[in-house]
Formats: sequence, structure tokens, C-alpha cells
Amino acid sequence: MSRIIFLVALGVLTFLLSQSSSVSIANGDMKTKNTDMEIYYNTTSSAGSLASTVMKKIEEELEQAMINCNETYRIEMSYIEALNESGSFPDETDKTPKCYVRCVLESTGVASEDGKYDPAKTAEVFAGERGGRPMDDIQEIAAGCADRQETCKCERAYNYMKCLMETEIRRYQ
Repeated sequence: MSRIIFLVALGVLTFLLSQSSSVSIANGDMKTKNTDMEIYYNTTSSAGSLASTVMKKIEEELEQAMINCNETYRIEMSYIEALNESGSFPDETDKTPKCYVRCVLESTGVASEDGKYDPAKTAEVFAGERGGRPMDDIQEIAAGCADRQETCKCERAYNYMKCLMETEIRRYQ
């Protein structure tokens, strides 16, 4: 059985290496021809690749923040799912999930330690789509939710996310 897994893994690795070398050769040919279209392709491909790399880094930072914050503020996955689907937690009297949200927002730079929210950073961290439609106005939504008066930082963070999610759900579903 281990030999079969090894052979499959070796086959996949060989395929991936052969694909990457053909792509490399194709890109090398494009660079030597130097037509306007090829320069455009290389430029947009590089820009797309950079954007993709930046988005991946942001996603990884968000995921790491969620993992780290869950070590301190244990939260069930059902709470995250409920927040994404309805805009609120199933039990809004429980402070732990609210403090988890505060921790994630502070860890990602969306919120400062004094409870101020950055709409531009919010749009960067929570960019995506809902209902198959790209959410291109997250910064505007976040700006409308950012002025919070709650004295408890955990309540403030939760209500910021609740405002953001409920507005996003109304607009995109």
C-alpha cells in the first residue's frame, strides 16, 4: 500500500514539474518576441500574480489570527457559521465569542487596541464575494459601522462585525 501511495505521489510530482517547465518555456518565448500584446500579458500576469500573492497572505494572516484567538477565546465553528449566515451569534449573551471577534479584529489590524475601526483594512481583510457576487463596497459598509459607542471592547467588536455582516447579507443575498 505504501508503495502505491509513493508511486502516485511521484507521478503527481513528475506531472507538476513537467507542467511548470512548459509554462516557464512559454513565458521565455513570450519575453523574446516582445510584442505589445506579450508585454501586456506579462505585465498583467505579474500584477495578477502579485495581487493573488497579497490576497493569499491576507487570508493566511486572518486564518492564523483565528487560530491564535481561538486558543484564548474558545468558540465553536457553529458560531462562526451563524455569524456568516445570519449576521449574529446564536447566543448573544455569551461574552467569549464576542471577545474572540475582538481578538481577531485587533490581530488583523481591523481594530486598534483602543477600539477604533479601520474601514480600509476591513475591506482588505474581508474582501470576497457573497451569493456569487463580488463585494466591492465593504469599505463603505465598514465606514457606516465604524462609529461604535459600546464601552466594552468585546461588545463593540461584535456589534461592528454584526453591523458589517447584516448589511452585507442584505445587500448581497
